[in-house]
Amino acid sequence: MARNGTTRTGLEKQSGERIFSSPVVLAFVRTVVARRGVSEAEARQAYLDYINRSQSTGHERPSQGRVTT
Repeated sequence: MARNGTTRTGLEKQSGERIFSSPVVLAFVRTVVARRGVSEAEARQAYLDYINRSQSTGHERPSQGRVTT
């Protein structure tokens, strides 16, 4: 079966649901909706674009584990 831009696998859907269950991400989405006046779907896409942009430039978030020096 060929995949197109609108087809999502169960794994992709699960991963997206997990990402957007974070309280920080939900707060980001609510803030973007309120300030930009866009839909929730557009705000979620803005978050994904932000994350993808920051990872592609090599500025990934440090591990949230214990800091050892």
